[in-house]
Amino acid sequence: MSDEFDEIVDNLKQPSSWVRLLFMAAFAVVLYIILMPVVIVLTIAQALFSVLKGEPNPNLRYFGLALEEYIGQVVRFLSYNSEHKPFPFSDFPQIDDSEIEQADAEKSEKENEENTAEEEKTSKPKSTAKKKSSTVKKPSAKKKAVKKTPKKAAKKKQAGDSSGETSD
Repeated sequence: MSDEFDEIVDNLKQPSSWVRLLFMAAFAVVLYIILMPVVIVLTIAQALFSVLKGEPNPNLRYFGLALEEYIGQVVRFLSYNSEHKPFPFSDFPQIDDSEIEQADAEKSEKENEENTAEEEKTSKPKSTAKKKSSTVKKPSAKKKAVKKTPKKAAKKKQAGDSSGETSD
């Protein structure tokens, strides 16, 4: 028991453990207070670009991928999965074009799947749409009949006028 206790005391006396704890606390604060609001602003900005321009901004996409990698580095450091201290103690993560292309490929695959699913859904209601269009045509047929009625009345009136002229 005393050997275990001595080992714990020795670990507590090592300055590297305390320095790491200070770095971990600092990175945890940075992650929570600074990076999460940046992610929220990035999300809102991309949503606005998507709505207004019809597509996301490529520069913000690049920054989002780099930020994702940086947050991963911070989490790996905080969870003791890495001894490598993240930025500013090392370089900010660089994103290759291949990673952006990979994200584009994943996005296009999802869009293709969604389009296929939508086509399957829309192909079924088309038959009901035809039925609805035939029911829509019926009221227009009634309108035509209503339009013919005044014409017939006008013809009868003309016929009556012409017969009235002959009777005078």
